[in-house]
Amino acid sequence: MNPRLDSVLRDTLTAVQANALTPLYALPTAVRRRLAGRPIQIDGNTLDPEIQLMLRLENLLPHTTKKDAASARTHFRNLCKLIPGTPPELQRVTDLTVRGAAGQLGARLYIPFNTSRAPGAPRTSDAAGTSGPSDAPGATGAAAASGGSPASPASGGSRRPGGSRGLLVFFHGGGWVVGDLDTHDTLCRAIAADSGIRLLAVDYRRAPEAPAPTAAEDAIAAFTWAVDHAEDLGADPSLVAVGGDSSGGNLAAVVAQQCVRRDLPLPALQVLIYPALDLVARRPSRDLFSDGFILTEADIIWYRDHYTPDPALRPDPIVSPLRAGDLTGLPPTYLTTAGFDPLRDEGNEYAEALKAAGNAITHVLHPTLPHGHANLRTVPGTTQEAHQHLTNHLRTTLQ
Repeated sequence: MNPRLDSVLRDTLTAVQANALTPLYALPTAVRRRLAGRPIQIDGNTLDPEIQLMLRLENLLPHTTKKDAASARTHFRNLCKLIPGTPPELQRVTDLTVRGAAGQLGARLYIPFNTSRAPGAPRTSDAAGTSGPSDAPGATGAAAASGGSPASPASGGSRRPGGSRGLLVFFHGGGWVVGDLDTHDTLCRAIAADSGIRLLAVDYRRAPEAPAPTAAEDAIAAFTWAVDHAEDLGADPSLVAVGGDSSGGNLAAVVAQQCVRRDLPLPALQVLIYPALDLVARRPSRDLFSDGFILTEADIIWYRDHYTPDPALRPDPIVSPLRAGDLTGLPPTYLTTAGFDPLRDEGNEYAEALKAAGNAITHVLHPTLPHGHANLRTVPGTTQEAHQHLTNHLRTTLQ
């Protein structure tokens, strides 16, 4: 590494608080490659050079050790501001409340325009915004009512003939401790805009204030509420899917399993984006990518200990869905894993287990990307391809 370049980059990041990385990616490709450094190759995969540049810059930022949930949440929110990009235009974004396991939860409904985009896809294997959240015309503030209130969101989302009736109930990542509706707002807007389906993001209760299985029970209650109120939300009850990234993917997997076990309405699709699936076992990818690739081993342990302070709960499928004894009868699955992710191996293992149990699954491996890439879709290169593949699948599946 060049100490002089590091000094210049560090000064630039210090001076710019938001969208700090956006101007960097406007530089010529050759300059960005030089700044990124020599290619990083691990386990037969080569890290995307655009991501490598971002990671180098992240390493220049002041490093903070997670001490408490409040400071960790602030740090995560600040990181999410570095490269949010321009939020996609939507027909409407509405804050509302939904039913949780023990009262009302905040939520946000994203209603897209009905548009079509050209498909595109990376390697696949198939088997059996920073602007205000309610910035569109006619958007309403949070509403509360018995059992949750859709706040008449469908009235602001009239559909043209042939428009999608699908709805994705989405749970944000952040280790069950950090993350919220705002940290994932740009991602949710992009999924809704590019897939053409509605998205309902749920602000489930987080640890350590509400340890496991609180988040899981909130997720189950919110999903069933969405099915019950699908028509109010402008969706078809038979086309309500569940999904999330990282710990949110964990919650989505738990919802799908528990809907089978509890005889609740099944999701039309479960979308698991580099999910956390096992809070007990440690697999080789945890060692290969233990540091330097966004999610570290120290992060994993810190999040796990906050979410499940009682180790006796960790083998339970309510927090470790990979450990479920019976995986038959689950809804179709779209599962992504990333080549530079410490959670890669458990995601790959779950994909194989779902297939072996006879479930329909589309498992997409993004070999050049790290954990957390969904929130980096404005970075040039394969992050955008990954996003496009996801939204293409949602569009074709939830019509």
